[in-house]
Amino acid sequence: MTDPLPRPVPRWLHLWAILAVVVTLVLLAIGQLVTSFGAGMADRVWPTEPWYVFRTATADEKARFRDEFAFFIEHSHRIAGWTVGGIVIVLAIGVLWTEPRKAARGAALAGLFVLVVSYGDFHRGLMAQKDVSAKAVQLPQKPMATALAGAALMVAAAAFGSAGKGVRVLGALALIAVMVQGLLGGFRVKLNELVGTDLAAFHGVFAQVVFGLLTWLAVATARPAVAAPSADARRLHRWAVVFAHLIFVQVIFGAWVRHFPAPQPQRLHFLTAFLATAIAVWLLRAVFADAAVRARAGRFAWALAVLLALQLALGVEAWLAKFGAELVKVTPQSGATRTLHALVGSGVWAVSLALSLRLRPVASPVPTTEPVVSAGAREPARAANA
Repeated sequence: MTDPLPRPVPRWLHLWAILAVVVTLVLLAIGQLVTSFGAGMADRVWPTEPWYVFRTATADEKARFRDEFAFFIEHSHRIAGWTVGGIVIVLAIGVLWTEPRKAARGAALAGLFVLVVSYGDFHRGLMAQKDVSAKAVQLPQKPMATALAGAALMVAAAAFGSAGKGVRVLGALALIAVMVQGLLGGFRVKLNELVGTDLAAFHGVFAQVVFGLLTWLAVATARPAVAAPSADARRLHRWAVVFAHLIFVQVIFGAWVRHFPAPQPQRLHFLTAFLATAIAVWLLRAVFADAAVRARAGRFAWALAVLLALQLALGVEAWLAKFGAELVKVTPQSGATRTLHALVGSGVWAVSLALSLRLRPVASPVPTTEPVVSAGAREPARAANA
């Protein structure tokens, strides 16, 4: 049996964290469409406003693929990125606001304010140079330094706060990661003429880091279930952690295959898939065999089982579509298969991480057996003893 602890944050904040995960999953889906259909350079201009795609196209913009489907995929990805950024800002404010000490809370929120404002200034400085060649771009130094100072203050105030600081540090790191990911996506476009498409792979992998942080935050803001830390529970948790790390490595190999199709990453991707499947079967069997563990993490275990079966089938289809006979031009069907395979892989990564977090043993608070004596009752006793 499990005994739920009090919720670490208000319920609305936990629901908002879940919303952040869902919207980020949509962002990943569009980003994987960008990769599948080669739309990463459909628009070579960056930065752009969120509403840029809805403006009437000029003749010059039409000449730069404004009317193509790839243009709308790319800009849908940018709009989704702006949306995730706004949601995570609200999430970070809400999480940092849970700090009970006014001084630490004020310092953390002040750091967040400085970070967001400076990031906006940095972005505006780059936008003023959106038509400048990559070699001639000057990074706005002052906003960048101020943003780093704000980020440091926010994280430090969250880290040295009172109880529950782990959730607040996660919220701060998630916000910073989302901002870094936005810049990686922009620099992938801006620096294409200098470094080619190499940044696209880093952008894709770091997206999974952001997704993992937001998933972690969603699980951490849920009401924890108390379970006595037994040796079996600790062992199962350790294997769940190993499995989550292995899935993340598999995601990296998958990005390598998508961006740099060569024999070596294909072999590593296949071998890791076999190993991950074997560990997953053992782990799921152990979770379903223990009633207490199943009560804590059964939902995540079922989700993992379904996603893993779907992922294996999609992996076979994606491999046949891309490497079965020869490298062929992507079709709508093969592009959709590759996109779904990558998206389900992100789902497996998120669920494996959530499962490992949910299986973490949490000790029950030890109730005191001493009678509670009020301050008023203690005074006569002291007088009698005197």
